[in-house]
Amino acid sequence: MKELWGTFTTYLRRGIFSPQFFICTGICSLMLMFFVYEQYTSEYYVLPGLYSFLQKADNSASVYLVMMITVFPAAMLFYDDWTSGNFKFIISRVGRKKYVTAVTLAAGITAAAVMILSYMIFSAIVLLKFPAVPDLDTETLRAYSLGFPNSGLLYTGNAFWCYLLYFITRGAMSAFFAVIAVFQSMIITNKHLTVISPVLVYILYFSFNLYYIFPSLANPFVLYRNGYKLYLDFGGTPEGSLFSPVAGLYPLIFTVIIVIVLSIIQTLILRKKMNRDI
Repeated sequence: MKELWGTFTTYLRRGIFSPQFFICTGICSLMLMFFVYEQYTSEYYVLPGLYSFLQKADNSASVYLVMMITVFPAAMLFYDDWTSGNFKFIISRVGRKKYVTAVTLAAGITAAAVMILSYMIFSAIVLLKFPAVPDLDTETLRAYSLGFPNSGLLYTGNAFWCYLLYFITRGAMSAFFAVIAVFQSMIITNKHLTVISPVLVYILYFSFNLYYIFPSLANPFVLYRNGYKLYLDFGGTPEGSLFSPVAGLYPLIFTVIIVIVLSIIQTLILRKKMNRDI
């Protein structure tokens, strides 16, 4: 366990304290503001709550570009090790299982940190001008915020927890695609393919209408982009509280499960790759 923890923290530091981490965070924060710039500068906008700006950013057609940028500092961790030969030394000390687990976890957390920090900076800028929750009566706010994940927390005095769950879910989405990128890089170790793999998976997912095939509880679009449907899938109703603790945390739980499963598969892939290429 000590070896695993040491390897994990090494890769986490390598991801979080890299120049790419700070550059990508800055770029994503600016992009999010660009998506809502017209709304932010308008003097006639009548729904000035933070949630409306987050919804506007989410509905942007360029959300996949944000996702690719947030994944970039983490996606190349294995590629850099493989091309430099550094992984040989690490595996000789800790073994394949611990190496793969450490790299996968570090990649997921690094990408999640970029996404969460970007959204926090974006939200802080919005809050300089607009409130976290607009001053509306409960029924009006409920009607306007319907569809925003865990919106029931907004009109019960728990806006902090609503936005925290939102950030965690966005971080889970970024972690999911980062792990997919690392998984792809172990199968085909190609720099350019690894960089675009999150967007490629995203495009193929929608091009082949896979969101109609996957059940809701294993459907990335529902888990990361449609919190309202997830709330309904866990037994909620439109007339209910519009918040469910299980539905709120499920995207994170799902991502953790995916990380564990892919770590196991990647250990087998790396064994075959080493036998073939070394």
